[in-house]
Amino acid sequence: MKYKILIAILSVIVILTGLYLYTDREIIALKTGTTPPLQWDNPYENDEEPIQLTTDNQTLSNPNVHLTKLYYLPKSKKLQFGLWYSKNDYQPDQSKKIPDRIFQVTIQDANGQLFDDETVVKTEGIFDVFQRRSISIDLDDLDNQGTIEVTVSFIAQDGTTITPLESASFKVTIS
Repeated sequence: MKYKILIAILSVIVILTGLYLYTDREIIALKTGTTPPLQWDNPYENDEEPIQLTTDNQTLSNPNVHLTKLYYLPKSKKLQFGLWYSKNDYQPDQSKKIPDRIFQVTIQDANGQLFDDETVVKTEGIFDVFQRRSISIDLDDLDNQGTIEVTVSFIAQDGTTITPLESASFKVTIS
């Protein structure tokens, strides 16, 4: 009898694991880098070769988010990457004026110029939310400056006023 209960429990675990892997297969592929988190302006003319700027995923704390490798599309002049977070950690809360977007990403070059005009495509999984991010920036002008600073902020929004609640930054070397 104990043997049958053990087999039943193991079967349920295997089935639930398989269901999770099947349901979140797109997010898992994006998080692991199997599928690059690229967005194309015109999906029928996506012959542009992305330039990989970072070698590893980034894990930030305060806010607790993860970023994929950063890619640059030289023809489109866009920096693209993925950002993901746990649904349990961050949820839109209208009473606290936290918008559906939840995070704002800004890029600052060595001259102090800010780039924050971004496009966000969101994919929800069972436990995580994955966002493909695309920010318009011309990195060809930054080659001799060496670095950009990427800042991810957990935000509250009141109308058009955005207030960062938590922020984390890291630098990326442009070569």
